[in-house]
Amino acid sequence: MNMNEGSQNSISIFDPIQELENDHLGRFQFAKRLLRRVSTPGCSSTVGLYGGWGVGKTSILKLMDALNEQEQVPVFEKPKLVYIDVWPYEISGDLALPVIVQIRSFLKALPPADYSKNWRRILGVLAQAGVDIALRKTLNLELNNVKDYVDNLKDVSPDQMKVRDLEALVDDIRGAQSAFRDLVLLARKANQNRRLVFLIDNLDRCTPENVVRLLESVKNFLYAPSCIWIFAMDAGVIASYIDRKYEGTRMDGNSYLDKIIPEQYHIPPISSRDMNKLEQFLSKTKPKTSTGLPTIDLRKIPQLPEVLVPRRLLKTAQKFYEAYTTDSHLGNPASPDLAFALILLYNT
Repeated sequence: MNMNEGSQNSISIFDPIQELENDHLGRFQFAKRLLRRVSTPGCSSTVGLYGGWGVGKTSILKLMDALNEQEQVPVFEKPKLVYIDVWPYEISGDLALPVIVQIRSFLKALPPADYSKNWRRILGVLAQAGVDIALRKTLNLELNNVKDYVDNLKDVSPDQMKVRDLEALVDDIRGAQSAFRDLVLLARKANQNRRLVFLIDNLDRCTPENVVRLLESVKNFLYAPSCIWIFAMDAGVIASYIDRKYEGTRMDGNSYLDKIIPEQYHIPPISSRDMNKLEQFLSKTKPKTSTGLPTIDLRKIPQLPEVLVPRRLLKTAQKFYEAYTTDSHLGNPASPDLAFALILLYNT
């Protein structure tokens, strides 16, 4: 999947940053360090990119891809970044499905015989897990329900997608783990032996009841050699969902995350010392066709360090300029500093 697809047609100031020239807040430095880390042999197989709403998690993933393309090293030394937005797959409750579909896209040049057995083995486990809806859509199979799927599915050919005896191919979880490792190895060979790095985004957008299912659906595939998973999410939100799922037990959400994601990186906050960067960042919201608009003076807001969430500041600046370009006649005008502070308070 091309992470930069559609970047040229970006129409919203709230879209993730995809080009380095649009990185007004200097996030590329953080993205560069994280890219280098996942490119080293000693990196953990699972990495957490943690940050709250609107701080730029998706932008950092996109910037990693842009930096990876610019690296002046041979292609085989660069990791293969695979971006997966979890949100559309929430209904299936299974994150493994888009992952193996992505891996299979890397195997198109190989003979089906090289990977069909492993492909069928993993699909058998997914069938038992009950992802009938997603599999039906992805594989174009006409199935009635999960029970009929497991009882009657005969075989899933990676090319013909015909139904034959799948029941004989459904092995235990260890078999699926081994099959996944083999598929990763084949995918790497088909991509100049590059390390695979899955960028898992928007898990914290999913509903509480589905978050744990999505995490658990891939936990058996997290330890394939030369395969790294980056989970970009609000760890506090996910931990609270885990607490909710296991309410009444001794399970702790933060401990749960620490267990499966041992290496964690928190997006650094924007500092109030970076006022020039912030004001350049907010200038993106200023209408190009209007003149004489007031300037935003962030230095007059003492509480600013507590609300330095980039997306929140963009929303505030957008509404601020709207107030001066809309003929509302709603009473005496306030000072620009007060107007900006009140809108920021509302958005906070």
